[in-house]
Amino acid sequence: MIASAITTTSTKFDNLGENIMAESYPIGTLHSSTPFECGAGIVNPNRANDPGLVLPSEFADYVSFLCSLPGIGQDTILATIGVPCNQSFSDPYDLNLPSVTISSLRGSASMRRTFINVGNKTETYLATVMPPFGTTVDLSPTWFTISPQGTQDLNIRLNVYATMKNFSFGEIVLTGNLNHIVRITLSVLPSLIY
Repeated sequence: MIASAITTTSTKFDNLGENIMAESYPIGTLHSSTPFECGAGIVNPNRANDPGLVLPSEFADYVSFLCSLPGIGQDTILATIGVPCNQSFSDPYDLNLPSVTISSLRGSASMRRTFINVGNKTETYLATVMPPFGTTVDLSPTWFTISPQGTQDLNIRLNVYATMKNFSFGEIVLTGNLNHIVRITLSVLPSLIY
């Protein structure tokens, strides 16, 4: 939950309010960075100390994640971490992380993110989305009210409408009426080819 608080409250802007930049080609040129270059962005310790919402994941969730990875046998997982695969996710992107990454999105995909209100007041959040190029993103619910220590599921559905040669990026932003802002990065390689 600490990593979630740090990630969801980070900013993608530098201290001048400009996009975080990354070095490009040719050497010496810059472009706006992506989540692959700067993660969720620059850490804001004050906001991370009071994140509003966090996304919890337990050890068993990470085991389920490993068990859902294609090409990794259950014997390998047992030998590596000492725990058998008792359950796996339908897809690796089902792990409750403060990001969504899909390396080959064909058609559509649905996932859920579960939040806990770690604040001490009830708060109402509005969900907005900036979809990655080549996709549409549907959220349900688009707003919710959550009490202290309460949980809330956010259902996310990504739909491809155009194939992209490279990953495209977007974000989901949950804005609370008590000034909490929770960001979830989206990194998707959309494809219409099945």
